[in-house]
Amino acid sequence: MDCSFCNGYQVSAYDYRGYNQGKAAVCKSCYEEVKNMLNLMNKDKKEDAAATNWGTKDATKWIEEAKNREEEYIKHISVLDVAFKEGSYSDIQVKPGNGPSIPAHRFLLATTSEVFKTMLASDQRKSAPIDSVSLPEFNHEELEAFLEFLYCGKLAKEKFDIHFYSLALAADKYVIPHLQSYCEHHILKLLDSSNALKILEISEICSNEILKVAALKFILSHTKEIYFSPSVVEFARQNPHLMVDILRAHSDRET
Repeated sequence: MDCSFCNGYQVSAYDYRGYNQGKAAVCKSCYEEVKNMLNLMNKDKKEDAAATNWGTKDATKWIEEAKNREEEYIKHISVLDVAFKEGSYSDIQVKPGNGPSIPAHRFLLATTSEVFKTMLASDQRKSAPIDSVSLPEFNHEELEAFLEFLYCGKLAKEKFDIHFYSLALAADKYVIPHLQSYCEHHILKLLDSSNALKILEISEICSNEILKVAALKFILSHTKEIYFSPSVVEFARQNPHLMVDILRAHSDRET
């Protein structure tokens, strides 16, 4: 009997009971993939894996539906990307600390951040609502990267690597969970000798224990590179409490 999935492997009696009540033959090489697919389908449908009686037609239909949902999501993101790049029907200007303002949409700002929602709601209660909002902590390029993330849900690696500091602080200040998670994940991947002190500073400002542990561990493993870097004096002057944390971590490591 041929495997019901790869159709290229003869099996004698290796049925997977989740398909057609045990009538679908599945070879050993396909078994794990089939099991994983079933678990994913059951999770999506909130059913117990042991109670399913789905066949290959059901699986194909589910995969097609998932593909359609993904395509709709991509279309949605594409529309927002165009809206951001073209400023289509924008109804508010976002002003950085320096440089020209960037057109945006009140609705998107309010739905991505409760802080923005409160700011914009207070504007609407005025007799003559202002048509701009100022985010002075950003320069123009940083603000552009920040808004691009809000619209598109991601950033090119090169852009994130340049602006990760301002993005992480903004994610914390404006309470944007998706950006907070995104920053944490990608900052951990770019941690090196050139930015370890800056990442330690971010961890303190944002109260992020994961970043703090990772930064301290890296600093302790690369002390010569970091202690003789040009930035260490300025870091120590601005963050004496973090230098104490580094010294304590050194002491704990040696005991």
